[in-house]
Amino acid sequence: MGESSEKFTLDQSAQQLYHQFAGIDEQDRARALEGSALMQLLIEEEKQLDYYRLLLAEATTTFVGILANSRFAALAQDNLQKIKAFIATLGKIAKLPKTRGKMVCRLRGQQCPDGRIGSEIYDYEISFGNLLLNSQVAQLVGEREKNHGAMINAKLMEAFRALSAMKLFNFSMDLGNSGLEDFQQLARTIQLLVRYYGQGGGDPRFVVRDEYDQPHINLTILSAFNRVPPDSMQKLVEKIKPRLLGVNPDPQLLAYATAYDVILASRRTREMLKQLPIEINNVQWLTQQAKVAPEKKVQTVKVSRFVLAKFGSNPRMAYEVMSSISREGYSEIRSEIMGKRLARATDFLKLSEADADKKNLHEEALQNIEAGLEQIPDKIYDSINIREDGAVSALDDEGRQTSWEMHEKLHGLLSFFKQRSATKKKVLGIANGKVSFDARDYEVFARYFKITEEQAAHLLELLKSCFDDLGHFRRAFFERNIPEFIRFGSRVFEFLWHYLKELENSNDRISFLNAMHPLVVRLSSQEEALQILLGDIFSRTAEIKSSDRNGLILSSLLLVRNNQQSSCNIELTPEDVLQIREGINQEMVAVATDFMEQNRDLVINKFRSITEALLKLSAGKGPAANEMTPSFLLLLQRELVIFLALVGGESSLAIIQGVVRDFGNPESTYYQAMAKKENLRHSLQLLHVAVRGLRRFEDPGAIAQIDAVASRAHNFLNLAEDHAQQVYVRKVIESISRPD
Repeated sequence: MGESSEKFTLDQSAQQLYHQFAGIDEQDRARALEGSALMQLLIEEEKQLDYYRLLLAEATTTFVGILANSRFAALAQDNLQKIKAFIATLGKIAKLPKTRGKMVCRLRGQQCPDGRIGSEIYDYEISFGNLLLNSQVAQLVGEREKNHGAMINAKLMEAFRALSAMKLFNFSMDLGNSGLEDFQQLARTIQLLVRYYGQGGGDPRFVVRDEYDQPHINLTILSAFNRVPPDSMQKLVEKIKPRLLGVNPDPQLLAYATAYDVILASRRTREMLKQLPIEINNVQWLTQQAKVAPEKKVQTVKVSRFVLAKFGSNPRMAYEVMSSISREGYSEIRSEIMGKRLARATDFLKLSEADADKKNLHEEALQNIEAGLEQIPDKIYDSINIREDGAVSALDDEGRQTSWEMHEKLHGLLSFFKQRSATKKKVLGIANGKVSFDARDYEVFARYFKITEEQAAHLLELLKSCFDDLGHFRRAFFERNIPEFIRFGSRVFEFLWHYLKELENSNDRISFLNAMHPLVVRLSSQEEALQILLGDIFSRTAEIKSSDRNGLILSSLLLVRNNQQSSCNIELTPEDVLQIREGINQEMVAVATDFMEQNRDLVINKFRSITEALLKLSAGKGPAANEMTPSFLLLLQRELVIFLALVGGESSLAIIQGVVRDFGNPESTYYQAMAKKENLRHSLQLLHVAVRGLRRFEDPGAIAQIDAVASRAHNFLNLAEDHAQQVYVRKVIESISRPD
């Protein structure tokens, strides 16, 4: 935690960003970053997250080692030591701030960790609260933590392979309140798991079988954990079985996938049995649908029961089929893996053809698959070739071709998304005025917005009318069309933002920003609009775009109540917004806070990317890429500070304090290395905003920090190159020294 910045190295994504700036000298970069208080804060924040990621890796590695050792009686003593070490590691993990809950490990199976064909079978993901660790993240941590990160990463990959070999596709560990009793219960559960795996799950005096007559690890451990004789637990399962799977199933049990779920849900058994702190291969996690809407619960359960009935004796096949018919199964997927997913989905659809509940099974599966395909990047669809006979082939990143057969219903879905990719490309060129849309494009839009094809044609015509013959954006036409646009809900906002945020001309982008404001404040679901904006800005941690600033401006405006002016003309968020307290929309703040807590590392890394780019370019270490000049980055950081100040919270406070430390010290590395003093004005604008933002937090140390900035007026004046700059410096420092 206290390592010096000399051990800091850029992660791969940040390196890619700076390669755009041509010819980075690592020593110059290190010196530029070394004296930055803000960079030190961001680096330490990342180190803290890496510390807990390494603990997650260590805990997973130890746990898997315990289960692997359980097959050998000679390693019993070694296992006792491993269990103690494991519990100690969990105790450290439990200290992660603002986190209480389960540690969950599940097979994603969507990427190839080492690039080998077939290696997706050990592509696992570990989570604790909002902290995630997978093979990609582990590799970056290993690169940053030179001492032992690489070694732990290698061991983690071995553990993932071992989990796959043991057909263990998920496990969850509930740390409870992380008290002594909680950890004792965890240790006892692990000892029971050692017994189960040591016997290969075959001892009839210990093992409990499920409703499909398969050995069930959670039923077995539940029985032993609560000191219930296995035959008594077995009788309970047999009693539940006909009510669950019989000819006339109990309607009250339709929402439960397994007998194990029923047992845990029963009030009587809950009073008699303690729930397991560790669960393995739980169907809830196996289907990757822990959060299912109540109205869809019964349909989801039907699908789960069907898969378990067909593949209960083959856990890997059951996992693959369930993943193929779930939305999450297609997240961040590669083209060759998508082919395998759709092949498994085809198996499911064919098997369920003969089922009496075919219609509902197909409907549930296809809805989930469509939602999954929705999130796949267009470049994957562009690499796919669909033949009329149903055969599909795709090229992976290395030019290798794979092919597979698909169910006709999946063929229709895939064809739609491939056509949608082509239609999107047309929309991206709409500003040039030469784009023409046809019936297939209208069909795509109609399906996307859930409207008729006639309405889709009308929407596209409205969009085309917002550009003149030279391709310039016409704000007046856009605003005139707003009543029509908002009929399509928040999805039209997402569409317009995605396709028009990066207009080629900077004046057009400003005009578009001002046109989007009256649209967004009239949406019925502004919460969704804010989530769309934040997701777009922070999901690209190493990529800085001109739209980031406009997105932050809109986001800040959404946090303020009664901000309905339709004729506003803004290029920056007015500073006076930081004086608003009673007029802050707390519901929207809650949305922003939740996003930041869920994506803490993304927010930190985005701010870090901006800061690193600013420090380098301000010092003249390379040419600006596109419009990424020091002045743009200073204004971007200004918008981010305003947004964080309005949202509030400990993380926001820490970042703003770091900004004040860096930009409030004329002796800092930033000012001393500044190549062009014309950036001084924008730097002081950022400082002024950061100080006003800091006052909002009413932090005990804020006044002293602000007074220290004001006391450095003379040194700030020394930075000025002419009289005009001196006047501006005095104005800013005087303003800083007095409260709003």
